[in-house]
Amino acid sequence: MRMAAPVSDYSITEPFMSSDLLRQLLHNQLVWSVLLILGVMLVKYLLAQIFKNSDWARQDVRRRIHMLDNIGNLVMVVGLFAIWVSELRDFALSIAAFSVAIVIALRDVVQCLVGGIYQTSMRSFTVGDWVRIGDQFGEVIDNNWLSTTLLEIDPHGLGNGYTGTTLYVPNGVFFSQTVKNLNYMRRYIEHTFVIVRENKGQNPFVIKQFITDRVLQYCESFKDVAERYCKLIENRMGVELASVEPKIQFSTSDIGHDVLTITLFCPRESATEIEQKVTEDFYHFWYGNSGGKAESSHPLAPQVS
Repeated sequence: MRMAAPVSDYSITEPFMSSDLLRQLLHNQLVWSVLLILGVMLVKYLLAQIFKNSDWARQDVRRRIHMLDNIGNLVMVVGLFAIWVSELRDFALSIAAFSVAIVIALRDVVQCLVGGIYQTSMRSFTVGDWVRIGDQFGEVIDNNWLSTTLLEIDPHGLGNGYTGTTLYVPNGVFFSQTVKNLNYMRRYIEHTFVIVRENKGQNPFVIKQFITDRVLQYCESFKDVAERYCKLIENRMGVELASVEPKIQFSTSDIGHDVLTITLFCPRESATEIEQKVTEDFYHFWYGNSGGKAESSHPLAPQVS
């Protein structure tokens, strides 16, 4: 009579061991946390590559990537909280006696977080805008829940004024500092400059018509565009701006010098060039090309014996 072969204990227990291991992995919060983080990072990377390879403008690509980062971070935080909620509840109960100390220690972080939520709800600026936050002036290149990153711009550079410095501004300053959105002034600005000259007994108003004609001549090439842009700003902001016509005013300083103040609405990159041309015309009117003490032979200029 033929006896049956004995059944191996390993072959019987192997399926049970595999199922127990799988069950433990499915209930392991650390595994789920790792999978969530890897999944969010993978989706962000793939979508970012799609955005970069698209035909959108660079400004739109950067804005969409920024939005993708914020949404991905939010999904990651909410997902991790949902996975660890039971542990967090037990942990919160265990540290109830130290809650006051923790709030004080995280006061600045909470303030930055609330400031980020406040800015997002107000929509005071977005990536790519030019803003002034307190004394800091720059272009927004990143904005997250805790801080805002600015590429610093020299406010006196008037067009090519990137300094190359990156500013990291904590969002908590939104509660204590004034935020100015200068995005509508990126192309055209109201530029004001002054020319001061010692009074030598002449009437300074003899140069007013001459300078007015020169300023109008320099502004003629962009006058129509400036008027349309001014109307656009008025429609967007719901306010009535001053005229785009140049303004020329004379005054005196506290020591009796003549002060010529010129205000014009012009392209930002042309402001410095126009200022230099007008200043050169001003001194050519009075002194001519010699640069000496003799007054100009211009018919409107006063003659000095």
